[in-house]
Amino acid sequence: MRKWIGLLGFLGLALGQVAPEMVAQALPRTIRIGGELFQWEGLPRYEVVLSNTFPAKPVGHKGYFSVAYDRENLYLLGVFEQKAETVRANNPADHNEWWTDDTMEVFLRLDPKKPEYLHLAANPKGTRFKAYTFTTEYRTSGRIEKDRWILEWAIPFASLKVDPPKPGTIFGLKVGREHQAVSEYPLWPVGGDYHSPTNFGYLVFVERLEDPKALAQRVSAYLGEEPPIQSRLEGLTTYAVYYGTDPAEAAKLVNFDLAIVQPNLPKAALLELKRAGVKVVAYLSVGEAEPERVSVPKDWILGQNPNWGSYYVDARKPGWQDLVLSQAKDYLAQGFDGLFLDTLDTADLFPETAPGLVALVKRLREAFPQAILVQNRGFRVLPETARYVDAVMYENLSSMYDFKAGRYVPVDNDPSPVLPFAKRGLVVLALDYALPEDQGLIERAYVRARELGFIPYVSVIRLDRVFLHNP
Repeated sequence: MRKWIGLLGFLGLALGQVAPEMVAQALPRTIRIGGELFQWEGLPRYEVVLSNTFPAKPVGHKGYFSVAYDRENLYLLGVFEQKAETVRANNPADHNEWWTDDTMEVFLRLDPKKPEYLHLAANPKGTRFKAYTFTTEYRTSGRIEKDRWILEWAIPFASLKVDPPKPGTIFGLKVGREHQAVSEYPLWPVGGDYHSPTNFGYLVFVERLEDPKALAQRVSAYLGEEPPIQSRLEGLTTYAVYYGTDPAEAAKLVNFDLAIVQPNLPKAALLELKRAGVKVVAYLSVGEAEPERVSVPKDWILGQNPNWGSYYVDARKPGWQDLVLSQAKDYLAQGFDGLFLDTLDTADLFPETAPGLVALVKRLREAFPQAILVQNRGFRVLPETARYVDAVMYENLSSMYDFKAGRYVPVDNDPSPVLPFAKRGLVVLALDYALPEDQGLIERAYVRARELGFIPYVSVIRLDRVFLHNP
């Protein structure tokens, strides 16, 4: 048994069951935020102590939240240990990198069966941040004390665009706390990546306090079980990524079951790989426009990727979707077996593009029902796109290239965004980066991926060489 199984059972990912520790209760009470804390007495406290790493571990500074509601508002209280002199709360509401402050972040999924969620963030002074959040149409009251800071929220249901919940209503919920001075970023209920779509807990609106185990069983029954995913890559054991055009390097790809390449791979190399039985898929950018390949109207562009010079595109534009479909048709006509769908992470920076990206992946599947589709990351949209693709790649799972420092570094990124889909049958590829002589970094990436049941490959950041290492 892999060492992750015990933790997966707690997460409710392995058996589809929700653990009691993943359920919070909201009780009826009207709170006057900024008043005395005795207003919150008697409400359950939920600890925010598990780190954003994987596996999650308790952090050194404790904190908790409580929840109440009335017909007008959802009320939240956050209380977090921290020396007053270390608190960072200087950013204005319109700061583009507000997470450099200490913050409390709230993630709400108004329909826990759907992937869309709302994100709210405020600092210890009660400053409500605008960038990358859903709304600031709510009230907060923050105060910094000697050994802790306290933040109260009154979020109108009208600002969430939802009717006042009735007893028995269930929301998805995550609550995070950032302590910048000591680099602690715990997240309730189970820790892990803040923006993972799969590590949500559940908020149940009740009339009176209920037994957590019975409540967890009710939530599990409400959620039901997801159907299995049928993958055209079932049984895959090896893969490689090569973005060069050197026939000698490309020839090494015969050692793998699947090859991900650029569409300008020489025709002779493509034919040789197909004769050897290798499945070959072509790179296709679905969330960014590459200037050397396509030209798009300015009103489609949302910004520029500083690492690669490409442009973030609004995938909701029908013209962009048509352009991507046309590229896909051309690549498949050249003899490629499928498509590698990159840059879906545009939805992380521009959440409003998520519906367009989902629609685009769906259109690709409908237009090319036999093609292999491999999605790179795009964890924000994966809950909706998983049914259309055959594999998802987790790039930078265990090592990455630090563009600012100009070197390769180990990381411990949270695999939870893909684990529920792996359990349902979706193939997961792990792509990490290291220099060929850094065997320690390479071996670590292979071991970690295999322990999780993923298929590993490690290369240099330019992906212009094929490595046959197999630790």
